[in-house]
Amino acid sequence: MESLASMKTTIEFPEGIPGFESIRTCTIERVDEGPFYVLEEKGGELSLVLLDPEAFFHEYRLEASLEDLNAIGLTDEADAQVLVVATLAEHLQDIRVNLKAPIVMNKQNAKACQIIDAKGRYESRVPLFAGE
Repeated sequence: MESLASMKTTIEFPEGIPGFESIRTCTIERVDEGPFYVLEEKGGELSLVLLDPEAFFHEYRLEASLEDLNAIGLTDEADAQVLVVATLAEHLQDIRVNLKAPIVMNKQNAKACQIIDAKGRYESRVPLFAGE
């Protein structure tokens, strides 16, 4: 199935976003044809750059609880789209991504949640271009 965010799409966070619990509705849009997306809260309070972790971290595997997946009605892995938050910087080598708390979207119903890696497998400030 095509990416949920291939065009500007409204998504709902039923539980809010950690740290921004009052934010429930956002838009997400892919930047050109690359792995980057922009997530914006409709009121303009929050704007995040997201990216597809598979484009840079080929071994990245998310483990989510049934509770998290049920909150967004996700029953089939094929309906999931996983994106991570990127912190941009002036220099490429300073760009960091949060692999510890990805955003998972259900492509079938446009609901999303941010999942925290409770097992400690991933870090929250991983260099995007570690080898460069």
